[in-house]
Amino acid sequence: MTSPSLEIAELTKIYGSIRALDSVAFRVAPGEIVAVTGPSGAGKTTICRLIAGLETADRGRIILSGEEMVHRSPQLRNVAYMFESYALYPHFNVFENIASPLRSPRTVRHYGAEAIRTAVDDVLALTEMTGFEYRLPSELSGGQKQRVALCRALVQDPSLYLLDEPISHLDAKLRHKLRGAVRRRLTATDLPSIWCTPDAVEALSVGDKVIVLSEGRIQQIGVPGEVFLRPANTTVAKLIGDPSMNILPGRFQEESETMYFRHNTGSIRVGKRYAAVLRKRGRNQDSLLGMRPAELVIKDADGWSGLKGQVYTVEPFGKYSIVTVDVGGDRLKIKTKDKVMTDIGDTVGIEFTTSDGVIFDAQTGQALSLAE
Repeated sequence: MTSPSLEIAELTKIYGSIRALDSVAFRVAPGEIVAVTGPSGAGKTTICRLIAGLETADRGRIILSGEEMVHRSPQLRNVAYMFESYALYPHFNVFENIASPLRSPRTVRHYGAEAIRTAVDDVLALTEMTGFEYRLPSELSGGQKQRVALCRALVQDPSLYLLDEPISHLDAKLRHKLRGAVRRRLTATDLPSIWCTPDAVEALSVGDKVIVLSEGRIQQIGVPGEVFLRPANTTVAKLIGDPSMNILPGRFQEESETMYFRHNTGSIRVGKRYAAVLRKRGRNQDSLLGMRPAELVIKDADGWSGLKGQVYTVEPFGKYSIVTVDVGGDRLKIKTKDKVMTDIGDTVGIEFTTSDGVIFDAQTGQALSLAE
């Protein structure tokens, strides 16, 4: 039997004057996890609800296992959907909530009592919820309710998994543990999975492929490394990373075979690899330079001839610190493992330590290829 896959084509959903989804198209292969990330209101939940059949698309196609799903009722789609709101049955205990899809008359496989007990115990152990079987949802914390909702999705034998923010409300330690454990379980099924999250770092860590969504439109689709290293535009750049990429306005100028990025408050020396594409754009054309926080270094301002600014905030995180520097009204975040010796208000120099930044067009926000 051929493993199922999912095809989405030109999927569009409009609510009044709001275009919640605009011609969204992508494919999820068997055993593949596609992580969909974007800010609140980007359209992540709308994608899930349309695929599950809880909303009707205004346009587009949903093809699961080679069959068109747009006009098929939700109960006939064989989709395991974890709701962002959990949607637990308040009168069922934890065990009964998780077991409920296995007892449905629509279930593809028919489970006996012992098989149901084994399947439920398995997902309870996976999510560290063993021992909570007989509690009601009202007796659980928010994070525990989320894990019950996750268990109810994972216990099923569907054609597709839809997980809408499956671990967002868990504590950091458990979130990190389940991120890998759930990913391992999903990839072992040979079924397509969609994992929605507003946390771009989470999306990069769980997805075989990442979709960045904003205002109902796909901004970029790619493998995690590609999306992180080469964001398609400033919208993606501002969403991806921890912290996200710095975007600084200015102009590139070449002097004595050395390329500089000129900002109002100083200059940054950049690599020669920029030269060819920038010459084609013309001299002194407005551009945006994207620099990752870990690629910037704080320098002593005394005698520093490059970019300078004033320290705005210092955030120590133990193994590293994030220093925000105000550069003529633009703020740059610097992620450093070095001990921070500066205070708020101090003037510091800023060095760009690599030539692997990203150039964006100042008008369109689109990334420029250095191969142009």
